[in-house]
Amino acid sequence: MKYTVFRPRESERNFLFAVVMTTVKMLFFVILLIGISASGLLAGIAKGWVDTSPDLALDKIGAQSQTSFIYDKNGNLIMEFKGSENRIYTEIEDIPQTLINAVIAIEDARFYEHHGVDLKRIVGAMVNNLTGGNTQGASTITCQLVKLTLLNADQNYKRKMQEAYLALELEKALSKDEILEAYLNVIYLGGSSYGVKIAAQDYFGKDLDELSLRECAALARVIRNPYRYNPRRNYYTLKTPQVIEENTDYVLEQMLEQQLITQAEYDEAISQTLNVVQTSTAASDNMYANAYYVEYSIYDVVTKMLRVEGLEDTSYNRSAMETKLRNGGYRVFTSLDAEVQQSVQEVITNWSQYPSMRYSNDSSTQASLGGGEYLTVVQPQCAAAVMNWHTGELVAIIGGRSEPVIRKQLNRAYQNDMPVGSSLKPLAVYGPAFDMGYSPATPVLNLPIPIKGWVSERGYPNNFSSGSFTGVESMRYAINKSNNTSTAHVLMDYVGIENSVTYLLKLGVDPDHILATGSGLALGSSGVSVIELAAAFGAIANKGVYQESYAFTQILNPDGTVYIDVNEVQETRQVFKPSTAFMLVDVLKGCVKEKVGTGSRANFGGLTIAGKTGTNTNNIGVTFAGMSGYYSGAVWIGSDNYKPLSSNATGGSFAAPLWAEVMKQVHLVTGCTKNRAIISGSASDYGLVKSSVCAVSGMLATSACKNDADGYDTNRDYFLDGTQPTEYCNMHRAVTVCKDSKKVATKNCTDTKVFGMIYIPEGHPLRMANDLDEVTEYFTGASTNEVSTSLARCTKCK
Repeated sequence: MKYTVFRPRESERNFLFAVVMTTVKMLFFVILLIGISASGLLAGIAKGWVDTSPDLALDKIGAQSQTSFIYDKNGNLIMEFKGSENRIYTEIEDIPQTLINAVIAIEDARFYEHHGVDLKRIVGAMVNNLTGGNTQGASTITCQLVKLTLLNADQNYKRKMQEAYLALELEKALSKDEILEAYLNVIYLGGSSYGVKIAAQDYFGKDLDELSLRECAALARVIRNPYRYNPRRNYYTLKTPQVIEENTDYVLEQMLEQQLITQAEYDEAISQTLNVVQTSTAASDNMYANAYYVEYSIYDVVTKMLRVEGLEDTSYNRSAMETKLRNGGYRVFTSLDAEVQQSVQEVITNWSQYPSMRYSNDSSTQASLGGGEYLTVVQPQCAAAVMNWHTGELVAIIGGRSEPVIRKQLNRAYQNDMPVGSSLKPLAVYGPAFDMGYSPATPVLNLPIPIKGWVSERGYPNNFSSGSFTGVESMRYAINKSNNTSTAHVLMDYVGIENSVTYLLKLGVDPDHILATGSGLALGSSGVSVIELAAAFGAIANKGVYQESYAFTQILNPDGTVYIDVNEVQETRQVFKPSTAFMLVDVLKGCVKEKVGTGSRANFGGLTIAGKTGTNTNNIGVTFAGMSGYYSGAVWIGSDNYKPLSSNATGGSFAAPLWAEVMKQVHLVTGCTKNRAIISGSASDYGLVKSSVCAVSGMLATSACKNDADGYDTNRDYFLDGTQPTEYCNMHRAVTVCKDSKKVATKNCTDTKVFGMIYIPEGHPLRMANDLDEVTEYFTGASTNEVSTSLARCTKCK
């Protein structure tokens, strides 16, 4: 029999069967073609997804938000300054191996075997899910880390493909320990806890190295569902501790099964129960001591951070920079000396000599605490700041009569915009005038006549004390007696508003605090803070050199390197000439002398003191600012609602004695009790000489000046050598007066005396008088005629 490859059909083929078989074959080939095409398409899509994956940014893996820490001057921790993510980064060697094993057992048993993606686990999860078993995830620890740091939370195939690709790449870039370290620091563990270190403190009140095996197992279980497995929520809110205990047992079982613990360790841990703390010891929402200082120091830190980063100080940038501080893991070392701060706060709180409010209804206000709660705030309130003017370091910051009860309560030491009155005069008026070559001896008008450029109904300001118009007085006297009218003349006639503002800006005053008007500068209607006053008066003591105040010394990055050293960013500049500073200190020492100035109650401890009182119009508030040889400081007392104090409230009677008590306490606590000059050296060391000048014209005195009809005589005081006058008085004229009639003598008058009477030159401020009578009330015989006097000739003598 012949055999062939093809054998003839032995029976006829069924037609229907033939059709079916042909159709099946065609479908098979079509499906095969579609499959081949689809696989190519899917491969193309997958490649597109991979190609559009974000870069493997390793810096993002470790750059998660971390809690920052605030320390006092002695390195003691004050507070944790955290954002929405409370995290303390911890290196892998500081994380217990027991905790690492617990996390691996429950989250990724094959962690050390796969290369980022666990194919075996993926298949197992798919089979288990399809067969109706417990739903299982297939994400490895590496995949989870990628998802938490590099990808968004979208649940789709594209994100899953990118996650797998990046996980494979990450395993090539980092070691297993580096991946574990990043993961254990980034994971969310409920509440505001991120990372295992904070979670250990939060739930168990322990550091990582103090955790038991059972506590490690409990923490590991939280990772899977931080809300459902939150220990505190289950123990104290839901009252279901069994949920945590049973899930902890499950983790222990997995650890035993994977031979990560021994049977003995398992038996001991399974017999224990957890001790979950009811109130978090890691929480930083509780109130802290010395809040006024601490919160200003944070404000100061943000200010310096903006400067370092080259950003404008706007509300938006400030908010962003504070967020960076909260989340950056920084260590901030403040200048807070708790003993000094608390001793000053006690003085402010226990002070019994505050003025009363003029109207009893104003003796308290209501401040919102949030949540419908209110705090009764006694009025008047108080603010104080003390600075080491040698360095700029703030040693005390007091924002109210009592410690705050909530965070970010009003801190009047820097958030107060109440006027400071005459305490501003040395800074805005007399300091600039001395710098321009004027002298404490320079005469200035003090009488009720219009002042050029002064905007008010009368055209000039009143003095605080009625009847205190003197006609003309020296600048020294004007400062000592705190006369407004004469100060307004100095500002408008000599210094100028623009120049005055420039000096305040150089002294560190916020431009938003400056009221660039006559009253804002000469009368102190500007709302300068006590911290700004302390720094500005410190510049006077520091020979005219302004040193920016600071409330912290250093900020360290998370890795311990220096981010900001205050010595490198502190603003320092020469504002006043050293000679000006010397004259200002000398004049301001007179302001605190009995019967000379208005601030004699500011003295304490036998130390040399210089300073200036301030009383606002209508007794709205009172201030004292000054310095010793060690510190400068300022105190403000007033109403939060701009209501008037009692009518007897002045800077000298209320602010000065409180300032003395505050400064006394600071000096005692810091051991600075030995008297020391504010400015060392003699006047000649600063190029100063004394010269006598006419008390009316400010020029060299003549015999007519010394015989002034109203007794103005001469002034003798300091001048910067080279600025003293060299020409003789051009205002006084010798006039012979009849003693009997008090008029210009004639040849018939036998009893006469020569008096000096003034001629008012063109352009002199006295020419602003509406009527010559307004002038002659203070300057007998004054005239605008160079060759005559306003006095009539004697007709009595015949």
